[in-house]
Amino acid sequence: MEQHVILQKSDFDNFIERLAKIQKLIAPVKKGVKNFTFQEIKSAKDIALRYIPTILPPKKYFMPSREELVEYNKSESQWNAVLEYDKIIIFGVHTCDLAGIQCLNMVFTEKPKDINYIVRKNKIGIIGLECNDYCDEYASCALMDNDFPNGGYDLFFTELKDHFIVHINTLIGEEMIEKTKVFKKATEENMEEKKYI
Repeated sequence: MEQHVILQKSDFDNFIERLAKIQKLIAPVKKGVKNFTFQEIKSAKDIALRYIPTILPPKKYFMPSREELVEYNKSESQWNAVLEYDKIIIFGVHTCDLAGIQCLNMVFTEKPKDINYIVRKNKIGIIGLECNDYCDEYASCALMDNDFPNGGYDLFFTELKDHFIVHINTLIGEEMIEKTKVFKKATEENMEEKKYI
């Protein structure tokens, strides 16, 4: 069953601040003139809602460039597996990155399974953000038939004039909605409005 809610843009700051208090929150942030990166934020004013592909994609939180896998005690000739992860929420993931993360999920959850990846993936909440415009002259989700996501998120935001329509896709997404208490149920009129973006 499709479930949508509305977030007024006037409530966006409240939503982000409440979410950041619940859990470590990552979002796209402007770095320099035309560069963007995903990093931890505490306030909505730090978020770049309109951004071109980031320096490193959000997959860096699923597959860190460096991680400890094993601890070895030489004196006892004993080793232990290490699972490193942070419980985080990533806000503002574009549909192209959602598709990339879904590819990673397929690769690392099939045999042979990557347990570290699976544990980390299960500790990350994802909030997608629809691209209403081309990212830049070289990149567009629409060029790759990727402008509408095929799952892979907990919540998905579509920006309209004075509000966002938000699709709730998982129980984790539902919990985010309930805990932040700033959303209203979407009406049929809201859903019609979404068709013409």
